Amino acid sequence: MTNFEALLALHLTNVVGPRRLKSAREYFPEISDIFGSSEEVLSRLEDWNVSSTQKVLSFKDPLERVAQELERAETQGITVLVDGNPDFPGVFANLYDPPFVLWRKGSYLPEDEKSIAVIGCRRPSAYGKTAALRLSEDVARAGYTVISGLARGVDSLAHQGALRYPRGRTIAFLGSGLLNLYPPENNRLAREITERGAVFSEYPLMAKPLAMHFPQRNRLISGASRGVLVVEAKKDSGSFITVDHANDQGKPVFAVPGPITHAESEGAHALIQEGAKLVMGVEDIFHELQDMSAETVFRTRRTRQATISEIENLTEEEKGILEKLTYSPVHVDVLLRETRMVLRRLNELLLNLEMKGLVEQAPGHCYFKI
Repeated sequence: MTNFEALLALHLTNVVGPRRLKSAREYFPEISDIFGSSEEVLSRLEDWNVSSTQKVLSFKDPLERVAQELERAETQGITVLVDGNPDFPGVFANLYDPPFVLWRKGSYLPEDEKSIAVIGCRRPSAYGKTAALRLSEDVARAGYTVISGLARGVDSLAHQGALRYPRGRTIAFLGSGLLNLYPPENNRLAREITERGAVFSEYPLMAKPLAMHFPQRNRLISGASRGVLVVEAKKDSGSFITVDHANDQGKPVFAVPGPITHAESEGAHALIQEGAKLVMGVEDIFHELQDMSAETVFRTRRTRQATISEIENLTEEEKGILEKLTYSPVHVDVLLRETRMVLRRLNELLLNLEMKGLVEQAPGHCYFKI
């Protein structure tokens, strides 16, 4: 049994994690020796117990199980990596509990180590949606990869924002197997990510999205990034688990301020009070990271863009509506009053702006710029 096969087999037992593997590596000259060991020896290792020992020693046909997993992965274009493989992400080397097996679909490039994690709540406000999309796109525009967890809400928007920039790259870390993707409605987004990045999982291909997987997954999101940006989060948000991991890993934490009337802003505001860097634009992130080159790249690429009117060939009426809109929802009655248009004409122009990707509709007959 090779080192690769042994590591994958141990992972497939579902009872050997980074800590148990570490103690086993310290005892056995070859990790494959573990399958020929005894209950007496294994149960004496640090972090091992009788239950985990019995599960490993009773694991039937490990080589066959490994072969089945590899065959299934190959048919789906998925690569299985183990610690020590040249393609295994080096960013995890200094983690207290680094992964030792990863399933990957897509490409992970050396430049992806220059990345920012963008996370937040599952149900962001219209303001939060706009912030997540814009900041993620700007992070990508500056040459950074956007990392998130492909969850509903801010995570999905973070990946989408990165992909809005034509050369943007993004990486997703799952809390389930790659062939049991959660949430299922993000299958299409996952495919788009693999075209300009990768989707990773620390769990076997068909692993279910168990609740205990996600806190573990979050350490990889922070561990793979140079900093963590929280867009919107309630005080009890799971985003704080990722923030805690970032703090433990010595990574800077950033937060986007929001309306004091929104519960979704409470978490970000609490982080700012505790010392997180307040972010009003990506320049704040790069300044904190002391990456002046990224600031320069971002500003150069942004100034190269033509103005909205040049790109979209907007009419004077359309430009007038955009001037009245903000990045927070504005009710259509306010637009009627300020533009002095009739409702039918205003709706026609708002639809045009939506189709051009400049405006989005929010609940309650409201619109906002994106």
